[in-house]
Amino acid sequence: MQPLPCYEVALEDKANVINCLFQKESIVALIGMGGIGKTTLSKKMYHLFHNQYDKSSFLEDVKSKDIKNVKKQLLHYLCDKALCKDEDLNKKDLDQIKDCMISKKVLVVLDGVGEMENFGTLLQLLIDKDAIDVNCKSKILVNRRNWQILKYHVKESAKMDMALLEEEQARELFMFHAFKHENHVTNDIKNISMKIIKACEGFLLSFEVLGSYLCGISIWKYGKMHCTH
Repeated sequence: MQPLPCYEVALEDKANVINCLFQKESIVALIGMGGIGKTTLSKKMYHLFHNQYDKSSFLEDVKSKDIKNVKKQLLHYLCDKALCKDEDLNKKDLDQIKDCMISKKVLVVLDGVGEMENFGTLLQLLIDKDAIDVNCKSKILVNRRNWQILKYHVKESAKMDMALLEEEQARELFMFHAFKHENHVTNDIKNISMKIIKACEGFLLSFEVLGSYLCGISIWKYGKMHCTH
C-alpha cells in the first residue's frame, strides 16, 4: 500500500493550525474524546516545529505518571540536568525550569493531562503569568478529553476541538495498517473493509488498532470472509 497522502496532509494542516494559534497565544488546548487522535496530532505538531525552539519536551500521558517524575523530565530536557531516581527536586531546580521558560524559547507538550491538582501544579511550574505574557516566546500545548479544567487557564480563542476523521482519511488509514504489505486487495476485501471503517465511526485509534491486528491474518489473504457459527 502507498503512504498516507490524504491523512498526512490533513494531519499537517491541523498541526499548522496549532502553530498559527501559537502566534497569538502562549497556551493552546486540544480537546476531544479518547481515541480521536489528540496524541497523534500533538506528536505531529511537536515533530514539525520543535526544532524552531531552543528547548522542548513532549510529556506523554501525564495523567498516568507520578508528578515528580514529570517535573524531573522537564528539568532534564529543558535545563540539561538529570537527577537520580531517588533524588527529589529542590526549589532551585524548580526555579531553573521556570527561568528557562521565561528566558528561552521553549515548547512543552502536556499530553493527556489529568485532574486539576496535577495540571495546576505543572502550570504554576511552567508559567510566570506576567512574564510569559510579556515574553510570549515559550509555548505550551495541552490536550485533554474535557474542556472544563482547561477553560480557567486557556482562552476560548486558543481552544481547538478535535474532529472525527473524514471518510477518505479513515479509509486510507485503515487500509494502510491492514494491508501495508499487500500490493493488491480484492473487491470483496475492500467491501468488508468499508463495513469495518463505517463501524469505527471516524475514531483514529480504532483504525490503527484494528488495522494492525488484522494485518497478515489469513482472513485477508482470501477474496471473501469465511465465517463459522
